Amino acid sequence: MAILTGINTRLRGSIGSYTFARVNGQTVAKQKVDKKGVPVRTRSQMLSRMQFANLIHVYQSFKGNLHPSFEGKPQRVSDYNEFVRTNMNANPVYLTKNQSLQGGCLVAAYQVTRGSLPGVSVEFGNNNVPESNIAVGSLTLGNSTTLKAFSDAIVQNNTGWLSGDQLTVFVAHQMMDAATGVPRVEINAIELTLDENADTTMLSDIVETSFFSVVDGCLALSGPVNGGVAFVHSRKSHSGTKVSTQFFVVNNSYLAQYQTSAAFNNAVKSYGGLTQDEFLTPNLDDVVEQN
Repeated sequence: MAILTGINTRLRGSIGSYTFARVNGQTVAKQKVDKKGVPVRTRSQMLSRMQFANLIHVYQSFKGNLHPSFEGKPQRVSDYNEFVRTNMNANPVYLTKNQSLQGGCLVAAYQVTRGSLPGVSVEFGNNNVPESNIAVGSLTLGNSTTLKAFSDAIVQNNTGWLSGDQLTVFVAHQMMDAATGVPRVEINAIELTLDENADTTMLSDIVETSFFSVVDGCLALSGPVNGGVAFVHSRKSHSGTKVSTQFFVVNNSYLAQYQTSAAFNNAVKSYGGLTQDEFLTPNLDDVVEQN
């Protein structure tokens, strides 16, 4: 507390962090004490915080290659915002505060694209090798395979595919940082435009021939994947780029351990614990009403 003298000694009220009052004919200044309140951390807020962090880091792993990914979204909405909004209430992943601050993330069955073209289904076959339903007939892959032969095989054996369409494959590799124990995702992407006139262009000039294989007459990858895979069909049109609706098909050996109640409780503790109970809110994280 301080007693003021001078021309402004009849001050009353507050200015900044000081409160002025008249006491016994004198102006007294008292400095306010800042009381730091306990931040509100409800269960739903913590779920949103953890989901948001994981989605941001997964999206960043695409390195700008996920565009344009959502057909028909408003122009003012970015691919990033639409990706986060679309996947916010699905596939919960619980990372600690420290893991999130270090850019940790796990690939889950997130929606990658949304559009009007026929979708490509993918499943993990023998030895965890991703296999698509893109039929290629009797095509054989090797160093002598031309882009025309590859394009013909897809266009002639699959309804809805045209020369000029693009096949994009996203392969999300899930890794664990050996030094820090933080889960990380690396996404590799290849793009290949089908061209029935490219009879002199070798497929190996565009993508390593060893990237693809043929399993039971359908296009597959050539090796196992621990993480997620999405095959995307896209086409240029007068109204913009059309895409197929695709989700990551996941084979992630690390994912399950970050989706348990124990993982959630451990993550919450790292943020300081819950500070407000939501008595009427159900605790099942994977049941969310879709509006």
